[in-house]
Amino acid sequence: MSTQQSQTNDLRSQLASGDIVVAPGIYDHMSLLMAKQAGFSAVYASGYWGTASALGEPDVGIAGASDFLSIFGRFAQKAGIPVIADADTGFGSLTNLDRAVAAYQRAGIAAMQLEDQGFPKICGHVGRAESVATQEMQRRVRVAVEARGDGDMLVIARTDARRTEGLEAAIDRLHAYSAAGADILFLEAPQSEEEIAAAAAAVDKPLLLNAAHGGFTPILSPARYQELGVKLVIYPAGAPLSAAQAALQFYQNLAAGNPNTEHSDMFDFKEMSRLLGMDDVVAFQDRHGAP
Repeated sequence: MSTQQSQTNDLRSQLASGDIVVAPGIYDHMSLLMAKQAGFSAVYASGYWGTASALGEPDVGIAGASDFLSIFGRFAQKAGIPVIADADTGFGSLTNLDRAVAAYQRAGIAAMQLEDQGFPKICGHVGRAESVATQEMQRRVRVAVEARGDGDMLVIARTDARRTEGLEAAIDRLHAYSAAGADILFLEAPQSEEEIAAAAAAVDKPLLLNAAHGGFTPILSPARYQELGVKLVIYPAGAPLSAAQAALQFYQNLAAGNPNTEHSDMFDFKEMSRLLGMDDVVAFQDRHGAP
């Protein structure tokens, strides 16, 4: 069994359980390792944060399939747990999408997220993202399902229509994407607990919710989302925003002449080395008599 099949089977089992699946966002390998250490059984690789971390650019479709794969594929090989990965609108034509699906599967990604925006896309919690016609998104979903062939990578269909067309229209779109073969349905930017509950009750596939700090959706505990009917929740922005605040504080203090000689509020260097596998490297070298 391939890495991708193993991780997809794992994610399917988690979704079939009675508990909500919580996938925190990761943006580099250190965040991946720390999410694993904290005990999470799945992680989410966001296009926003992948583009920001690797390219220093905004989430407006600048990164292409090769950019995403170079980041997310490495995550999948390192993770040992399911990686759910963003794929924007499919990277262009349906042919591009077909090839991207195959590449995501080869990379070991457990679930691929597609959204119904046009091009250029924009982060759904920043601009007023416009959705393409429902039929066009259905074609994307059908192509993704067909392209995975004998593989079983899960296909996530996201709609950004809530902010531009209203909740009822967004739910109608999710029904259409389900009929096209999507495995997981993603309602972006519901704005209240009542909207979340209504969507979860209306759809016939697991509902994914994006708990994006700084966005339009209320940030709730996983337990509360589960009570509302959500099956999978991602928290993509919490870790990178927290890390950014800590880094900015260090840089500002250093610029003022304070290098934090007491190491206060810092992750332990020895623990980071351990997470990165330094102890294993030293043990290997010692076993083979290497310097």
